[in-house]
Amino acid sequence: RNMAAVALSPNGIAAGRPSRKAKRPASRRRLLTARAAGSNEDKPTAQSVLSFLCPLLKAFGAGDAAAPRNRTLEVATSGFASIARLPFGSKVDEACIARPASAAPKERIVLYEFEACPFCRRVREALSQLDLTVEVRPCPKDAVKHRAEVEAMGGKLTFPFLVDPNTDAGKGGMYESEDICRYLYDTYGNGAEFPEGIVSTTVLTGWMPTLLRAGRGMTRYANAATHRKKDDPIEPLTLYNYEGNQFARLAREALCELELPYVLFNCGKGSPRRATLTEVAGEGASVPYLVDPNTGRGVGESEEIV
Repeated sequence: RNMAAVALSPNGIAAGRPSRKAKRPASRRRLLTARAAGSNEDKPTAQSVLSFLCPLLKAFGAGDAAAPRNRTLEVATSGFASIARLPFGSKVDEACIARPASAAPKERIVLYEFEACPFCRRVREALSQLDLTVEVRPCPKDAVKHRAEVEAMGGKLTFPFLVDPNTDAGKGGMYESEDICRYLYDTYGNGAEFPEGIVSTTVLTGWMPTLLRAGRGMTRYANAATHRKKDDPIEPLTLYNYEGNQFARLAREALCELELPYVLFNCGKGSPRRATLTEVAGEGASVPYLVDPNTGRGVGESEEIV
């Protein structure tokens, strides 16, 4: 079986119910298009808080990222991080379960982000609930490759940054996590109501995973291998995942710290795409599950993945 080929299968799963996608006001669509073009500035308060916290968390979490970890503590803190963000990023919206294959992205969406960022987390939660697959290009502090790509395309180094080649609004790249989440629901939600809580609760609980997992998924591992040359690139790995899973978080943190590009194949609770995971990993498989086409290996336990 060609696991890599299966892992990179299209995003959508056809179902038998017609689309209920509602039309958004034209003013809202114009706003999203304008912001995608970079006409607005980042919210200074949120960015300044993150800029203040990151150096402190980096210092607190200093040490060899590859050193043995206390497994009980790792699982516990990641579990509390998931609880803090309930119910977001775990269950697929019912409307998206019914989304026809024709309404799924034809070309892969690309997300530039880093795991510890609470604003990037918003977008990953929305992607899980929308049951969408994206390619993640991690942008941790001290990144040697992907941050430069963002600056070249968008002109500034703020995250998340999303590129959707399937639409005029998305192909030029989008900053602002709230705008990205609303854009994704408008475009791929199949009529699902936008979960306002993903945005409104960030000030209360969005920082909890960042604080609980202090120092993880934020800075590039100093001994990480340098990316290969253009004529011999690393093929993106594939991670079967959903945002609220405490074990998947541990895998995403490692991928971010190593600045490894990967396909984030979401298959949250209720997702019909779990059938693909079963086909790749076997009966009873669960997330996280990692497929590395560069080595031909598939790994199904978070500790082994890390």
